[in-house]
Amino acid sequence: MKILVTGAAGYIGAVVSRTLAAHGHQVVGLAHSARSERAILAMGLPARRGNLDDRDSLEAACSDADVVVDTASADHAGSAEHFLRVLAGTGRTYVRTSGTGIYIDLAAGALNPVVHHEDDGWTPLPPLRRRFSIDQKVLEADGEGLRTVIIRPSMIYGQGASEQLPVLFRAALKHGFAGYSAPGLNRYANVYLDDLAEVYPLVVENPQARGVYNVAASECDSKTISEAIGAALGLPVRPFEDAEEGESVLGHVWNAAMGCNSRVDARRVREELGWRPRGPELVPEIVEGSYRRLWGPKSITVDTGQEAEAA
Repeated sequence: MKILVTGAAGYIGAVVSRTLAAHGHQVVGLAHSARSERAILAMGLPARRGNLDDRDSLEAACSDADVVVDTASADHAGSAEHFLRVLAGTGRTYVRTSGTGIYIDLAAGALNPVVHHEDDGWTPLPPLRRRFSIDQKVLEADGEGLRTVIIRPSMIYGQGASEQLPVLFRAALKHGFAGYSAPGLNRYANVYLDDLAEVYPLVVENPQARGVYNVAASECDSKTISEAIGAALGLPVRPFEDAEEGESVLGHVWNAAMGCNSRVDARRVREELGWRPRGPELVPEIVEGSYRRLWGPKSITVDTGQEAEAA
């Protein structure tokens, strides 16, 4: 199939694009700038210029696509609505990338026993309702003339990046310790980036795949994540003394977010699509993998046991 991928030069979109191409699909990346166009071309994929705020460019970019895979933004209502209008009645497929962030609570470090599945009637907190409303519009557009799918990744990790983890690493390096909201029992579901990317060809290639798929391989509490960051950086780990200290270290939004639970039931993607995660688990990837290599000390221990400066 011919697939247009928005955000193809981004953290998620680049790996999704390469994965779809590896499955034999003709992938075209949507480039919003000359820089993103160069990045897409460097992956060996064709690029088309377009902007999420420019409806004409979006329509032109997807004019001959069998599938639009949207990874650019989970919160851009205008582009999602325009793709739905353009694709309506064509028999084509629109795949939206949302996120399990819609399930966060305000637990402030406490454990919430609730584990969310795709249609449990959850009402998101006000800051996440816009994203959820876009999901609802995409679901409502599904019909005989358009197939719609929503992929909700949990906390994505891999390649030393993610949305959340760099915030925690930078804060730890700046303040000299890896902190968390006591007691640090709140849990985040998580998924390795390459494993997430494998969901997209499963969805694209299965005409019966519709609706929402939560995507998670495991979950981890915030204290354990901070302990892993401390181990990777060689820094002490401790809880924030109070909310005020947490906000001074992480900022108001991130302190609140990282004290939340976002726990999901991801059985549907496994049972219906046969998805099987194979990547490294979160803690080893932080302590020994890409995060240690990218964020850790610049000295490494060589085979002789002596310290040498990393190149």
